[in-house]
Amino acid sequence: MNDTTKPIDRGDTTRRQLLEAAIAEFARDGFHAASNRAIAQRAQVNQALIGYHFGGKEGLYLAVFQFLCEEIRGRVGPVVGLIEAHLSQPVPNGGPTAEDREQAIALVERLVEGMIRLFADPQAKSWAQLILREQQEPTKAFDILYEGFMCRALRVVTGTVRRIRPQDSQEQASIVVASILGQILVFRAARTALLRHLGWDDIGPAQIDAILRQVKANANAILRSKD
Repeated sequence: MNDTTKPIDRGDTTRRQLLEAAIAEFARDGFHAASNRAIAQRAQVNQALIGYHFGGKEGLYLAVFQFLCEEIRGRVGPVVGLIEAHLSQPVPNGGPTAEDREQAIALVERLVEGMIRLFADPQAKSWAQLILREQQEPTKAFDILYEGFMCRALRVVTGTVRRIRPQDSQEQASIVVASILGQILVFRAARTALLRHLGWDDIGPAQIDAILRQVKANANAILRSKD
């Protein structure tokens, strides 16, 4: 009998081990303080393999952000694609119909839910730390992050807001988007303070449901506002 099982590519396995180890080390210590030696030890591989796979620490750092973009796209990319498909539909001459607006609001709610679940994932702790570092002190890695996912997501949600609220200018719609998404990011960026304020030990399924109810209600109120 022929064995049709695809053989494991040790190179791919090593590369992923290094990426996952680098995410943890860079998130904890930052680019400059994190060492190749510590990353290799965490990945349980030879330090020389960092140079072999990535050309050095900077190449590894940039590869980490490419990896994060791929992971984020895998989680919420499908919903972004649905929003793009909705935006591609022509708007009637009289403006968006009530059905069109309801569909658009429902899609924004789906994206909000996907992002909340993503940022509540324990794995996202290191991701968020890295992303916040790049927000505060951007490097070439931020360009990868922005062009790899952020730009597309912000563009389609802003387009959806303008479709729901045609009276809004591009700037106004962009601020609305920032208001909606900011409600999500605070539960990761200010997690420790909010856990203490809310009296929660952690963010589990019940807490996620409570967050979803409130953020969706807030998003609905903003999107349906005529102001």
